[in-house]
Amino acid sequence: MKAVWKREMQGYFFTAAGYVFLGVFLTVSSVLFYLEILNQRSGDLPTFIGEMSYLWMLLSPVLTMRLLAEEKQKKTDRLLLSSPVSLIRITAGKYLAAVTMLAMAALLTLLYALVVALYGRVYPAELAVNYLGFLLQGCAFAALDLFMSGCAATPATAAVLAFGANFLLWILDLLENAVQVGWISEVLRFCSLYARNESFLMGQLSFAGILFDVSFTVLFLALTVYRLNRDRTGQGTLRSLFRKKNAGRKERRYAAVTLVLLAGSLIALNIGAETLEKRYGWRGDYSFNSISTHSGVTKDTLEHLEHPVHMTALFRKGDEDAPLIELLNRYAAASNLVTWEQADPGLNPALLQRFTTDSAAPGENSLIVFCEETGKWRILGPGDYVSLGMDTETGEYSYTGWTYERSITNAIAWVTREKTPKIVIVQGHGELAGDALTHFDGLLSANRFEVIYADLGRADYTPDPEDALVFFSPQTDINEEELAKLQAFANAGGSFLFTCDYSDPVARMPRLAALMRSYGFQPLDGIILADRKDPDSYYNGNRMYLIPEMCSTDLTMDLIGSGAVRILLQGARGFAEPEETDRNLVESPLLRSAETAYRKVLTGDSTSLEKAEGDEDGPFTLALQARRVTGGGYVSRACAVGCSAMLTDGQVYSMTDCQQLIVRMAEFLLNLDASDLNIMAKEATRPALGIGSLRTGAVLITLLPAAVLLSALLVLRKRKTK
Repeated sequence: MKAVWKREMQGYFFTAAGYVFLGVFLTVSSVLFYLEILNQRSGDLPTFIGEMSYLWMLLSPVLTMRLLAEEKQKKTDRLLLSSPVSLIRITAGKYLAAVTMLAMAALLTLLYALVVALYGRVYPAELAVNYLGFLLQGCAFAALDLFMSGCAATPATAAVLAFGANFLLWILDLLENAVQVGWISEVLRFCSLYARNESFLMGQLSFAGILFDVSFTVLFLALTVYRLNRDRTGQGTLRSLFRKKNAGRKERRYAAVTLVLLAGSLIALNIGAETLEKRYGWRGDYSFNSISTHSGVTKDTLEHLEHPVHMTALFRKGDEDAPLIELLNRYAAASNLVTWEQADPGLNPALLQRFTTDSAAPGENSLIVFCEETGKWRILGPGDYVSLGMDTETGEYSYTGWTYERSITNAIAWVTREKTPKIVIVQGHGELAGDALTHFDGLLSANRFEVIYADLGRADYTPDPEDALVFFSPQTDINEEELAKLQAFANAGGSFLFTCDYSDPVARMPRLAALMRSYGFQPLDGIILADRKDPDSYYNGNRMYLIPEMCSTDLTMDLIGSGAVRILLQGARGFAEPEETDRNLVESPLLRSAETAYRKVLTGDSTSLEKAEGDEDGPFTLALQARRVTGGGYVSRACAVGCSAMLTDGQVYSMTDCQQLIVRMAEFLLNLDASDLNIMAKEATRPALGIGSLRTGAVLITLLPAAVLLSALLVLRKRKTK
C-alpha cells in the first residue's frame, strides 16, 4: 500500500494534476476569503469554510480521474491487478494519495485562519469542528470519484463521470427542499453530503454526521474493490455472476452478497445513530456562542414540567432557521414532555386559523408553543430571537445577541401555567382608552393575560382581589363609593398599576392621591428633563426623552440579568424618593433618572425647558414598586410609572425593552413567577477584523496561488529538460 501511495504522490507532483488542483483550489478559496472575510472585515470563518466545501464537488475529479482510468488507458491495469498487492491495499493506497492532497489543500487554508487570529478572534474548538466536517466531506467525494475512475476507460471519461455524480448529489440536495412527499424528502436528506455538513459548520460535533461520512467512504471504497475484482476476473456485468458455466460464480456471488450486506448494515447503523443522537441530544456544541447549549434555568424548567408541550415550527422546506431547529431537537431530547414538528404554513391553513386571535396570528417563520392541557399557546417570531443594543450617540440599534433559548423556555414556562391572570383597565375618570391602549392590550393578550375594561362607578361591578387594576392617567377624581370599593379590594390583597403623566391634575384628585400615598407613591409637580451636557441620558437630541437607569429589585432582577434594560420615557413625571414607612409597607424604585437631570415646573408665565435657578437637581425616581401587608393579612402590590407612553407607544415597544418590563410588572402584581426567565442572550456577532487585516490578507491570497504556480514551473520544467 505504501508503494502505491508513494507512486501516486509522485504522479501528482511530477505531472500537472497536483499543481492544477492546488492552484485552482487556492485561487478560488483566496477569492472567497477576500469576498467573505477581508472585504467585510468579518471573522465569520464558518461561512467561508462552507463556501469552500463546494470546491470538493468541482475539484475532487481532478485528483481521482487518473488513479484507475489511466491504468486502463495505458494498459498497465493487468500488471497492477496481477501484482502480489491485494486489491484492498491497491485501492487504499490510491485513495490515501488523493486524501493526502485534499488534506494538504485544507491545511494551507489554515493560513487564512491565522490572519483572522492576528486581527480578530478565532475560536479553536469551533474551527476544529468546522474543518473536521470540511475534510470528511472531501474524503467522501474522493471515495465516490475514485469509484467513478474505476468505472471509466480514460481519465477524461472518469472526470466527466465523477463531476456528473458530484453534481447529481448537489441536485438531489436541492430537490430535497422541493419535494413535498415526506418520506422521499427524508430519504434525500439522509443521503445528502451537504446537509450533513451543516451541523459541523454550526460548530455542532455530530457523531451521526461523522459516521455517515465514514460509511459513505467505506461503501464506495468497497464498490471500487468489487469493481477491480470484476476487472481482474474479466467479468464485465453483474449478470455474469449467476451464469452456471462461470468458474468463479460462487466467489463473485459471495462478493456481491457481502457488498449488499455491507451496504444494508451501514444504512441501518446510520439510521440508528441518527435516531439516537436526536433522541438523546448527543451532539457536542462547540459553537463560539454555545448557541444550542441549555442553561441551568432551561434544564430546571424542563425537569419540572408537569404538562406536555408541543411546538410547531412554521417554515417552508429549505427556509428553516438552522439554530432554531437545532435547539428544538435539544428541547425534545431533554424532556419526554416536549415534542416538535415542522409544518409548511402554506399547506396548513387550518393550523394557522386555530392559533389566530384578534391580537396575534402565526405566519411564516413563526414558532407555535402549545400546551393542550392548559389550552394556552404563545407565538414566537424572528423578532423574539434577537436582542438589540442602542448607540445613544447615533440613536441607531443593532443586534447584540441571540435570544432563542430565553424566548422558547419562557414560552414553555408560560403555556404550562394553569392560572389565567386578569388585568382590569379602569374607566370612568377620563383615563386613556380605545386606540390609545391598543398596543398595551395587544401585548398582554399576546402574553396570555385576559384584559378587560371596567367602570368603577357601576353599582354591579366589584373588583376581584385576584385581578390587577390599572389606572391609565385619570383626569378626574374617584368618588367616595369608588374609594371604598378600592380600599376593600386592596385589603383583600388586590393590586394596582398607576400611570401619572407630568400634565395630569394630581392636585385636583385628593382621593386617588391618597390611595397612591398609601403605597408610598407621591407624584412631584413638573417634568423631568435631561441635562444637555449628558447626551447618554436622553435620546436623539430630545431632552424630554429620558433613558433611565433600571434599579435592581426582585421585579427587575431577571431583566437586568438578561440585559433587557433599555427603557425610554417620553416626558416623565418624578416621584418623591421612598422614605422610611410603617413596617407593613415596602417600596423600591424601579427606574431612576441620571444625576444630571432636573425638575422643571411649567407655568403659564414660563414654558422654557432650559434649566433655571431654583430647579431641583436629580436623580429622580421615575417608577416604583410596593408591597403592603393589609389588615386582613393579605399582601397588596402596586406599581407607579411617571409616563403612560412607556406602556402605550408602539414605537417605544419596537425600540426598547419596555415590553419585557410591562409583562414583568403584570406578573409582579398578580404574584406570578417571572415568565421572562433569567437566561442570558448568546453572542450574535464575532469581533470584526482590524484595519491591517486587508493588507496582510491581500499579500497572503496573492502569494499562495503564486507559490503553487512557481513550484509547478520549476518542477515540470526540470523534468521536461531531462
